[in-house]
Amino acid sequence: MENQWNMLQAELERRGVPKIALPRESEAREKRLEEIRNLLCRELYGYAPGFPLKVEGAETKRDDNGYGGKAVILQLEIRVTSPFAYTSFPACVALPKGKAKPPLFLHYTFTNAAGDGMGEEIIDRGYGLASVYYEAVTPDKDDSFLNGAGAFCRRNPYDSWGKIAIWAWAGSRLLDVCLEKELADPKRIAVVGHSRLGKTALLAGALDRRFSMVVSNDSGCGGIALYRGKKGEQLADLKKNAGYWFCGNMADLAGQEEEMPFDAHYLAALTAPGHLYVASASEDAWADPKSEFLACVAGSEAYETLGLRGLVCPDRYPEPGEAFPEGHIGYHLRKGTHYLAREDWHHFMEYREKHNI
Repeated sequence: MENQWNMLQAELERRGVPKIALPRESEAREKRLEEIRNLLCRELYGYAPGFPLKVEGAETKRDDNGYGGKAVILQLEIRVTSPFAYTSFPACVALPKGKAKPPLFLHYTFTNAAGDGMGEEIIDRGYGLASVYYEAVTPDKDDSFLNGAGAFCRRNPYDSWGKIAIWAWAGSRLLDVCLEKELADPKRIAVVGHSRLGKTALLAGALDRRFSMVVSNDSGCGGIALYRGKKGEQLADLKKNAGYWFCGNMADLAGQEEEMPFDAHYLAALTAPGHLYVASASEDAWADPKSEFLACVAGSEAYETLGLRGLVCPDRYPEPGEAFPEGHIGYHLRKGTHYLAREDWHHFMEYREKHNI
């Protein structure tokens, strides 16, 4: 099932991209995946608290005729209690009428609108939509982690969770509620995000295997774009402008990308055997679509070790408007700039329908 790539593999070698080195034997493979998970948490995103949690979803409002009678829309308060602390945040779940346990998109949003305004179209295709507005979890600013879920546990300056890990953790708590209330098909749940929330979706999928599909839209540096040889945004830019998204150890990586013991395609290894879908935009130079695409090429190693097809594509870079939906890693390059477009959403849904996930 391995792809026959010459030019693309040569580019990975030129950049010095490390192999994932995932063993075929299951016990050794799980040990290697745990090593990768710890590596990414320790050096980049930080660890979420490991103590026991009690998670509840309280219904605060219900609309039985959402979108003109097409959907039931639930407003929820997600309440999370540990032996030491408490936090809560609002979420919205929209479900198509007449469809029990539908496949679900869990979407990290930039606004309070379901799906950032795409809710009705998603419902029309037969999907449920669980939305969490990221700043309702913890603010997107350097507030010394004193607000919202940022204050949920004590911190250290090295490997405590950054904001991306907090937002990812919140999505998993919303998933807890959706599954406990039997709102969705537990085997068909996709997590979706754009830009910094694309980074968030990737981490959520890497840490929580209940997601059957992970969607990264224009996630760039700190997301799915390879660090080695990357154009546009670098770790030094993230350190300067949004260091609080990551753990303290990330600062030591800035400017040292060529020597890092991992690269972005390690996130793909943690998604396997689930499906990964990566979307790029042709004019998104800051995110660098070529480096996002090459991470899909490099990440295919993890899928091929499992006997699955990763990215299925020709031995070249994609053209704007081109999509590669055949493998367990899907990809498209939309013409245009940094944005989560209606066109992107329709690619995600078509991919899910093609693979029945």
